[in-house]
Amino acid sequence: MGKNEQVIHVKAKKSWWNGRVTALCGWTAEAGEYETDTWYPFGFWSGRKCPACQRIKREGGRR
Repeated sequence: MGKNEQVIHVKAKKSWWNGRVTALCGWTAEAGEYETDTWYPFGFWSGRKCPACQRIKREGGRR
């Protein structure tokens, strides 16, 4: 992954207690250390998709 390259993960769950998110692939981030994918469906995201998250999503998997 390049220095400025961002990866788009598929969010599996978010903790209401501390804001920590977990992606389908197991990637986690604390509150404030990630960006939401709000504009991604509209094509305004400049990162690449996480291959592991995309594969799990295609196979109907959940975390």
